[in-house]
Amino acid sequence: MRLLETDITCRLDSLPWTGFHTRFVFALGITWVLDAFEVVIVSAVLKPMARSLDFSPQQSSMMVSGFLLGAIIGSLIFGYLADKYGRKKLFLLTLLLYAGGTFLTGFATNFETALLFRILAGAGLGGEFAAIQSAIDEFVPSRHRGKVDGTITALWNLGSLMASLSAIGLLKITDESIAWRVAYLMGGLLALLVVFVRLYVPESPRWLLSKGRLEEAERIVQRLEEEAGGRKSQEKCEIPVFEGNLLDATGIILSKYRWRFLFSACMSFTILTTYYGMITLLPVIMSEVYNLGTEEIPQILILGSLGGLMGGLFVAYLVDRIGRLPLGLSISLLSSVLSLSFLLGFDLKANFFVYSLVAFSFASVAYVVATEIYPSYIRAYAIGLLSIVGRLSGAFAPIFLVSLAQFSFVYAMLGLALFWLVGFVAFLVWAIRGVETKGKPLEEIS
Repeated sequence: MRLLETDITCRLDSLPWTGFHTRFVFALGITWVLDAFEVVIVSAVLKPMARSLDFSPQQSSMMVSGFLLGAIIGSLIFGYLADKYGRKKLFLLTLLLYAGGTFLTGFATNFETALLFRILAGAGLGGEFAAIQSAIDEFVPSRHRGKVDGTITALWNLGSLMASLSAIGLLKITDESIAWRVAYLMGGLLALLVVFVRLYVPESPRWLLSKGRLEEAERIVQRLEEEAGGRKSQEKCEIPVFEGNLLDATGIILSKYRWRFLFSACMSFTILTTYYGMITLLPVIMSEVYNLGTEEIPQILILGSLGGLMGGLFVAYLVDRIGRLPLGLSISLLSSVLSLSFLLGFDLKANFFVYSLVAFSFASVAYVVATEIYPSYIRAYAIGLLSIVGRLSGAFAPIFLVSLAQFSFVYAMLGLALFWLVGFVAFLVWAIRGVETKGKPLEEIS
């Protein structure tokens, strides 16, 4: 692998925050809102959808499983393609695929067409995550990267909140036989509007450099410097130029970066097992333990979304100030303790809000460090692999925890606390073997 000496990455990191960065983060960060909207809206309208299209219980579950399968396929394929052909082409293609799959679900007439459209939407959104997260890390100046990544991740809770409120509103003002169709049509159109914003987002200069396309990267950085009032740095560094294939990229991740991949896989595992585990335990198990009425469950989920949004934004504010390591260690350990607080008989709404305030903010530090520790030439592919780990474990967690709950509610909450300890131990090992990445350029980290 040859090295290219350049000043472009240093110039990117030296730029002040400009209107371009704001537009860029909005255009790409909307992915997290869409992802959460998709996950929650499906759960909210699945019952009327199943009744309208005459689904069996197994077919209903396939609406969730099909989307998950598509996301796994999309993460793997589009993650690699984003490293091979560029971030911009892929974040346009994947958004179109997601928008089309979601919109067409609103026209489904039977199980087969609905499942096909859910798989297509899942593939688009799975690919979105890899391409988008890579581009954001590679464009945002190092001193702002943590808070930008953390804020974008926190916006998952905004998408969740929007989906819950949309579903409640639609089911109140329209007949349930068409409310689910309107929900999918609305989600598809929302995503389609973002496509036009992304047309004006440039390719990642860091990715261009990793392909040896120095002149194209130079032109993009010059335009950004003109908006920022001129060049801010004269420093240079060496960038690796990758010319390998999928097997080469896999080999690099599993050899040179194997400890980093294990750490970031633990981050993805912890985030999704605890999230999907909790939002499944609430309606299936905790509603029985706490004698909840049907109308109380959406109210508690909305409280959870608000808590997660507030906590995530606060953690995003802190992540570039006090660092990734102390935040990751403290949040994962405190979340494990708070998991057990549900066994103490506190008011469920207040307890769930406090738990969400802390636990749902973990992604705003964990995803930051998990995605910034790879070089640009394999970053999107590595993120795609992490997404697969997370979504597979996220699918396993609800089954595991609900099975434990059949023996005792105590066992289920102990299982949830154990998932949190995976993240805590991973951060503890990273504190010993890894590095604090706060404020460091991507090239220094990787």
